[in-house]
Amino acid sequence: MSQAAALLLEDHHVHSVFSDGKTTIEENIVAAERLGLQRLGCVDHVRADTTYVPDYVAAIRRLRTTTTVVLTAGIEAKILDTAGQLDVPLDGTDGVDYVYAADHQFPWHDGPRSPREVKTWLQDGRVTAAQCVAVLIRSTVAAMHGYRRHPLVLAHLFSILPKVGLSEDDVADELLGNVGAVAVTTGTIVEVSERWRCPSARVLRALAAAGATVVCSTDSHSAATIGRYEYVRTVLPGITT
Repeated sequence: MSQAAALLLEDHHVHSVFSDGKTTIEENIVAAERLGLQRLGCVDHVRADTTYVPDYVAAIRRLRTTTTVVLTAGIEAKILDTAGQLDVPLDGTDGVDYVYAADHQFPWHDGPRSPREVKTWLQDGRVTAAQCVAVLIRSTVAAMHGYRRHPLVLAHLFSILPKVGLSEDDVADELLGNVGAVAVTTGTIVEVSERWRCPSARVLRALAAAGATVVCSTDSHSAATIGRYEYVRTVLPGITT
């Protein structure tokens, strides 16, 4: 089996009714089994005040005994600022396998900003594209360096850029190399996201060239889309054999 084919038998980012998913973990497992997936990354959204994580972890532990699909327990938290702080509970996360660091809002020096606000700044000339990209990269790198309680996954890297009117083409090669190098030294995993169609083939090639580990994800919020890849299939050949 080729490396690409093996990656496509895994879905590392699937939501459930524990947060904003429409289907239960049990229903997600059934869908994964029907497709012949070998790994399912259970991932649900958290904030600093989230309290459901112990029950969530317990449910996944129980369900591991019911399936041959490898289940992992992940929680997804937004990157807050250029210090790399994550919006994740300070305790009650025992048993979590991975934390997914996400750009749900634009991390800024003094805290997260909405994409609409940053887009207005760009349109008004208060900030430049280069400044915004530099802030995003700085925040992402700081999160990789700073978070040590659980292994980290960069969720749908750069999905925030189109929301503010920018694209991955605005990220210089040197910055991509830096992200890749830090991912390697910190053991951070990077997902290629079907739902958000990112990172781009160019970004993935740069990350893979640096030696970063890349996994496939749908970011499904319903069992119906688990493990169903189109965009991911188009970019995998550039980073796999």
